[in-house]
Amino acid sequence: MAIETNNLVLYKSERLTDTSDGGGKYNGQVIVDGQSNNLFDDIAEMDRTMGDVSMRKIFPAVTTNDTDKLMGATVFISENPVDPNVSALIFSTKSWTDERQAAQNRVENYLAKGGQIAGTPLDTHWQGMKSVQVAMFPTEVESAVGDTIVLISDEGKPLEREQYIRITKVETRTAIMIVDGKQVEYKIATYTINDPLSVDFVGLSAKQWYNGDKSVSIIRDTIVADTGNYYGSVGLKTEAKVGEYTVNAKDIFSQIIPSAQTETPIIDVNAAGESVVLVAGNDAAITVSIPTTVSTSQNLYLGSGVMPSSLSFLLFGQAVTDQGGLLKTSSGTQVGTVNYQKGLIQWTGAATTGATTLNITFKPAAAPNQYYQSYAVPVTQNNQSTNWTGVLVPTPAPGSLSISYMSQGKFYELKDDGSGQLKGSSASFGSGRINYETGSWLLTTGALPDVDTPILLLWGTPIVTFIRSNLGVEKAAFKFDLSQLGIAPGVTVTWLLEGEPKTAISNAQGKFTGDATGDINYALGTGKIIPNKLPQKNTQFTVTYSYGTALTQTKSAVAPDVSQKLSFIIGTGAAIQPNSVELRIPVSDLLGLNSGVASLTDVPINGTTGNLINNAGDIQGTITYATGAVEVTPNLIQKQFKQIYMSAAVYGSA
Repeated sequence: MAIETNNLVLYKSERLTDTSDGGGKYNGQVIVDGQSNNLFDDIAEMDRTMGDVSMRKIFPAVTTNDTDKLMGATVFISENPVDPNVSALIFSTKSWTDERQAAQNRVENYLAKGGQIAGTPLDTHWQGMKSVQVAMFPTEVESAVGDTIVLISDEGKPLEREQYIRITKVETRTAIMIVDGKQVEYKIATYTINDPLSVDFVGLSAKQWYNGDKSVSIIRDTIVADTGNYYGSVGLKTEAKVGEYTVNAKDIFSQIIPSAQTETPIIDVNAAGESVVLVAGNDAAITVSIPTTVSTSQNLYLGSGVMPSSLSFLLFGQAVTDQGGLLKTSSGTQVGTVNYQKGLIQWTGAATTGATTLNITFKPAAAPNQYYQSYAVPVTQNNQSTNWTGVLVPTPAPGSLSISYMSQGKFYELKDDGSGQLKGSSASFGSGRINYETGSWLLTTGALPDVDTPILLLWGTPIVTFIRSNLGVEKAAFKFDLSQLGIAPGVTVTWLLEGEPKTAISNAQGKFTGDATGDINYALGTGKIIPNKLPQKNTQFTVTYSYGTALTQTKSAVAPDVSQKLSFIIGTGAAIQPNSVELRIPVSDLLGLNSGVASLTDVPINGTTGNLINNAGDIQGTITYATGAVEVTPNLIQKQFKQIYMSAAVYGSA
């Protein structure tokens, strides 16, 4: 006997209600087709405004007088609700007897625990509280409104407790505490949550958190578990014709649970972003010897930031190195973690416990704040994919790159761990890598990015800093200009220091001796003094000197040799006063189109010889003071700026 449409029926469950015992077993009553509210209740105005989830358990069946089978049976939603705020989906718990509570748990299990996020619970949060305070460093980013996080107490222990909470409001403020007599700033984020805490969650005090103590309670992110299958219907975006292999649907997503949007104003934040970038504080690695007790309850502070992939030491005879923030032995066992920015080592249970002295070798790192570089890759229907690549210019500093993408309306972030790998708080977020030498990057997203959203890249660069550990510190110098030419040797500079008179006198070579060092150019009347002891504020220097008419001389018919070197003798035959010579040599290019004057002054090497330098300090020749013999290869660099106009063709069509 043929199976007709009237043979297809839906049977009721024991209770068609939204109570916890709704659903249950099959009761044999047919749901009458075509009657309003024969399955679901009307939607109340309050539910339409605030949102609601209604579930009904039904049993599809075929009713005939024989045992014929219905081949290829499919249950589907043939017509969607007219209200765009109402969605209808079908799912199965694969149970003939379960009730609404079991179905609700199935729906709510779409979230699973992810990686640990920034922030440590501040002090104790008591049962019944509807807000959570966490402490974090100013550079760390707090969770956002709408995020679901997990509070876990005594993780991995018999008394473990956890609670999933949704954030409805976020407030941040900067707090200050005194550590070893110094003010330390940190950030406190206050999360308002939707449900009260079910148990007590014990955290840390601000000082315990700063010292790196291990908290009883931690905070983890949540990830979509994708454990359930939901079936629905969507309309077509364009008409589908016979013979086509593809159809365009309006949307592939549907809402399961109600959601709301909450606005949170953000002030005093730079649009370009600002964060910490690790840069090397020294050219080479250093080794420090630290007595410590290795234990999961005790951390180790190195006293400086650490450059990624530069840390190594022996732990009870086993070689340990850092790999992307993880401390691993040569056999691959993880014995701890390292916070590169703070230089903080935390041990794991795999590390052998006991007292020891560690000789730790690492390259120190500094963490200056700088504005981030940013780059956005738009996601379109043509390029939508899970694999993305590109090249970053300028190249990022290790550990500074973060890549964010949006999927199903939620942003997912992957960060550079310092070894070139891009990781999220969960492996389901995706993976990637970055080459610090070339700037090339590769991203594999854990879910398909949404169309018309950007893939956002933020990174810092090491080019704004340089290593100064090997640079000498110059003493404070005071420059002066006597506004006279032809200064006689024996210039005297006097000043008062703490009520006592101080004196410095220049010798024949133009060098100051006495209570200060320095030099003076007798030809130009300019010089500087460097007091042996730094003077007090508003100290006045008195300069006593003699000057006369400077001697001038013109040398003509001086021809350069094949290497463009000039050789000639200046003076009257007597010895020339060191630090008193100024040469002005006309120069031109090979074509004679550009010309100028190279000005050189002498700087004594010793009592008999001096170098001839330009105003940039470049040595271009020498002078012998006893004879006045000069050897010089003059060189002059001039810069000219010109406007160049180029023709361009523009093509267009109407």
